[in-house]
Amino acid sequence: MSLKARIVGDLLCQRDSYLTKLTTQVVSCNKLSDTQYELELEDTVLFPEGGGQPTDHGTIKIDDTELEVTEVKRNGLNCYHMVSQLFKPGDTVELKVDWRRRFDHMQQHTGQHLLSAILDKFNLPTLSWSMGEMINYIEIPRKLTPAELEEVSQMCNDKITENIKIQVEVPDKDSVKKDKMPSDYDLEKGILRVIHIGELDSNPCCGTHLSSTGQIKSITLLNQFPGKKSASRINFLCGDRISKFTSESFLTLKDLTGKLSCQTDDLVEKVEALQLSHRKAASKEMSLMKELAEYQSKELLAKLESSEIAFLCRSDVGLEYFNNISKKLLPLTPGKTLVLIGNGCLIISGPQVEEVSTQLKQVLKGLKGGGKGKFQGKFTFNQSDFNSAEKYLESL
Repeated sequence: MSLKARIVGDLLCQRDSYLTKLTTQVVSCNKLSDTQYELELEDTVLFPEGGGQPTDHGTIKIDDTELEVTEVKRNGLNCYHMVSQLFKPGDTVELKVDWRRRFDHMQQHTGQHLLSAILDKFNLPTLSWSMGEMINYIEIPRKLTPAELEEVSQMCNDKITENIKIQVEVPDKDSVKKDKMPSDYDLEKGILRVIHIGELDSNPCCGTHLSSTGQIKSITLLNQFPGKKSASRINFLCGDRISKFTSESFLTLKDLTGKLSCQTDDLVEKVEALQLSHRKAASKEMSLMKELAEYQSKELLAKLESSEIAFLCRSDVGLEYFNNISKKLLPLTPGKTLVLIGNGCLIISGPQVEEVSTQLKQVLKGLKGGGKGKFQGKFTFNQSDFNSAEKYLESL
């Protein structure tokens, strides 16, 4: 008797999101490479990535061998587990899900459904969403005002406190909107699932969900940032991630206040003072560098009065510094060659451009550039190469 795999939509992880173990049998196993095989089972407690929800992690055990599973994927109606060894059809295996990861995904995904339902009340449909390793985002048509953001947050957490029952229904296909279904999912042979949050919300979804809103625990809305066109994305966290995020944020604050020798309440004022100090220092540095460029321009001009070529090698300056020198000297030194080499940048002007650039390409790694009557380029800075380039120029 041939074995048959359950289709995506009717997997055990979808029928009961709280089951963590399953003994099942291998339907097929295809070799993808020497270290990766595509395993199809009769059924599974490991959810394949889809609907914005990442893949489950877990283990698969046969006899005394236990393998890690970190990728489960959907292809049409089929579910495949990526494993590192070959299995035979008919093998009996034991699956176990990484429950901490699964429950976290359930909190984030159910939290997103609740957040979308509340945003619908503001006539703001969900355009897209993404579950991150820590922070998620949801995209809506426009940016919320601070007052709206606070109201949405309060409404979400009120519904969590109400502990509304969440149910999964497999209705008649003709009664469900199919516009959000994956393009490669066979609607005729497949199963459509609808997630109901009480009377508040009903939406098609393939993911694993909590049994009540109370298990979300809490939703925190963070910042907003621009999405596509006029859309806005809201960063949010749900459930146990909030305490982890709070702890990590506190440690960051503690580290910052320690480094800046101030209290948390004084942190913004301290950073603003440092920014002001930095701007003043940068302005002063720019003024000093202009003075230095003026001085070195005069030195180079003096050299060019008695020589056909002059050069300057400084590993502590960049293109802007050399452009100031080049612009000042070029009109005053027609027919002379000027070579300026800095931290990863190079400018050559004058009649010996071709000769000098050809030689320097052999010395400076990755030197690329060009120009009409002038060579301007960049290279990967290396002190040894820089010294060799300077030695070559001294020999001219």
